Amino acid sequence: MSNDKKDNLFRKLVKPNESSASETVPETVAEPSTSDGAEQPAAPSPAPPEAGSPPPSSRPRSSKKKDEPRGKRRHEDYVQANAYVPKTVHKAVHKQLVDMDGWDYSTLVTDLLKKWLKSRGVSA
Repeated sequence: MSNDKKDNLFRKLVKPNESSASETVPETVAEPSTSDGAEQPAAPSPAPPEAGSPPPSSRPRSSKKKDEPRGKRRHEDYVQANAYVPKTVHKAVHKQLVDMDGWDYSTLVTDLLKKWLKSRGVSA
């Protein structure tokens, strides 16, 4: 596509009385003044956050120490194991797990794998 066609496409977006974007002058906004002609002082800008304080968070703080792992992803005793399962099975399992308090997909898979190992005579 040539530059002429590109210019024509963009020209359609420009108002008819404006021939190009380079000729337009941005409008300036006049500062409100008092009736006596004196200038108003500028509004103070918000104070910058303190360097040492973290930003406020809506999440509650954990009672764990900083060096303790949070969740299984950062825990050294866990490893991620991927498996391909049919979508219908995954969806049905997820629906059942919603009703079970304290159970998640990882807990279910761990429990099933331990039972499988036990049936094969292997202790984990």
